[in-house]
Amino acid sequence: MKKWIIIGILAFVIILIVVFNVRGKGAMQVEIEIVKKADVEKTVSSTGKITSAEEVNISSDIMGKLVKLYVKEGENVKRGDILAKLDDTDARANYEKSLSYYESQKTNYNTKKSDFERKKVLFEKNLISKKEYEDAESSLLVAENNLKQAEADVISSKYRLEKCTIVSPIDGIVTKIKVKEGENVITGTMNNPGTVLFVLSNINDIDLVADVNESEVPLISIGDSVRIDVDAFPDRKFNGYVYDISKYPSTSTTGVVTYPVKIRIIDKDVKFYPGMTGNCEIIVEKKRETINVPLRALVKKKENGVFVYKKGIARFTKVKTGLMGDLNVEIIDGLNEGDTIITGPFKILKELKDGQRVSAGNTGIRNNLHKSE
Repeated sequence: MKKWIIIGILAFVIILIVVFNVRGKGAMQVEIEIVKKADVEKTVSSTGKITSAEEVNISSDIMGKLVKLYVKEGENVKRGDILAKLDDTDARANYEKSLSYYESQKTNYNTKKSDFERKKVLFEKNLISKKEYEDAESSLLVAENNLKQAEADVISSKYRLEKCTIVSPIDGIVTKIKVKEGENVITGTMNNPGTVLFVLSNINDIDLVADVNESEVPLISIGDSVRIDVDAFPDRKFNGYVYDISKYPSTSTTGVVTYPVKIRIIDKDVKFYPGMTGNCEIIVEKKRETINVPLRALVKKKENGVFVYKKGIARFTKVKTGLMGDLNVEIIDGLNEGDTIITGPFKILKELKDGQRVSAGNTGIRNNLHKSE
């Protein structure tokens, strides 16, 4: 009797092993991570040299009549303080006009889009002619182009309106005022530096002047935060901000075009020397503490999505993405904090299908590389 009991137990164990082997057969080995909130950053990297910040010439980005001076020579100013104003009557009128036109084009586009979608359904059911369908499609394309142009006009007119206000890019002293109220100012060209309105000085500050590739300069804005490494201080990271973007390029012997970008170093507890080499990461866009996934986890099917790991099954989940960072991408909709996603290997992610059985290998929880301070 005892012998038969032992045989029965062994048989049961063998059956369990077979069942688990069958279930696991064909399951792909994947890497998974738990979704957490973290900062998402898009950066521009460059190298440069440490320099002493002595004088900054302030000029206007647009032509116009100077109507108001807000500072006097010898006055201390903070970064962002208003120094002067140009006549913004025309610029404000153009901005308001462009906004109104944009709204009308947006309404027209939505109308044409609804009409096209309706006629597309009718055409597929052979209820209207091909010409009617193509006319609706053509009208939609025209409306879309008009909307894009209207949007560009809004951006351009807003830029001109904002540039009517001249602000200080640094903390410093107004050393010289070179214009008077009522005078016209002009912008610079290749042969003419344009009207210099003010000279601001601050000999106590230290800059990193970085040469940024021409393709990346448009991404950078005055005031962008910067992380800096200086070769002479390998164990320290320094903080700074962009305060000047040169309009005049330099070309290397290999034909590479770069623009000097001046970065003010905030930390003052270290003695820098002019000529020291530094590397920098300019943070051109940042979302703090947001749902995100590694770039490698994002899968492009018909729509953007990720594979969510659910009890040994890969489920393709559509997501709406936001900021595309250097290492990760913001997820606006489709995932929640605590979800488990499949992050690799890359080769398997390319071949993975919705509903496919998978086996989780290493579970990774990413460190927040740039946590909010």
